[in-house]
Amino acid sequence: MLLPILIAAAAPVAAPAHAVVDLVANKAGQLCLSDGGICLELPADEDSDELPANLLVSFPGAGDTEKTALPLPSFSGEPQGLRLWPHLVSVRGGDDGQGLEYLVGVITEQRAMYSGGGGSGGRLHLLRFGMAPHAIALSDEVLDIEWDSSLMIRACFSEQDMEDRLGACHDEYSFTGALAAAAPGGGELPSLTYRTTATAYPQSSRRSEDNSGTKLKKSDLTKWKDPECSYTRMLHYNPATARYEMDRAAPDCSDYTTP
Repeated sequence: MLLPILIAAAAPVAAPAHAVVDLVANKAGQLCLSDGGICLELPADEDSDELPANLLVSFPGAGDTEKTALPLPSFSGEPQGLRLWPHLVSVRGGDDGQGLEYLVGVITEQRAMYSGGGGSGGRLHLLRFGMAPHAIALSDEVLDIEWDSSLMIRACFSEQDMEDRLGACHDEYSFTGALAAAAPGGGELPSLTYRTTATAYPQSSRRSEDNSGTKLKKSDLTKWKDPECSYTRMLHYNPATARYEMDRAAPDCSDYTTP
């Protein structure tokens, strides 16, 4: 009997359908709706290298802090880390008698160390998260996309290199993604706009090339925005595949996204 009461208490503060809403970190390290109605957490075990196996959900806004554990699916690529995406995609507001539904995001991380550098890359996975009148469930993965990265590659190997590169002794590459709700399309899940930004520093550096020994000018010591890997795509849910699909193929941006 408690679960329907909690869901009913959370329903009035739910976000409008087809919106991307922010989650706010609380003192306990959970990510919550701005009013604290629903809180999410990926529990970390400091004594183990194992990744979290469950998403923990609680309803402080309904006066209940007990955590419900929802098993996470297996993610491809053998990730080295997991973290929560600090947003939710609101699918259904709960005013239709079917309960609330969101898409919750988990970011999987890969890391690598180089001689004098290193990098990490993340992929965003969206999972269906529903609160029907008599159940809370985390179900199908509907999206898996490149999300963020930060790479640093050593480029100075001598004092002459340091002089030639004006002290900028690492090439740096980054990739960031962003999701926004698109205009309502009447589908089972809302259409989304996916925007990416890829940069290189110094602006003359390219990961596929040997940039050591290159003489830099002061004007090179700025970031360059890659026009090919800084792109926008529409994501539409395909009921036949139960996945989001891009309106057209994305370019190969592995120079930015693969550690």
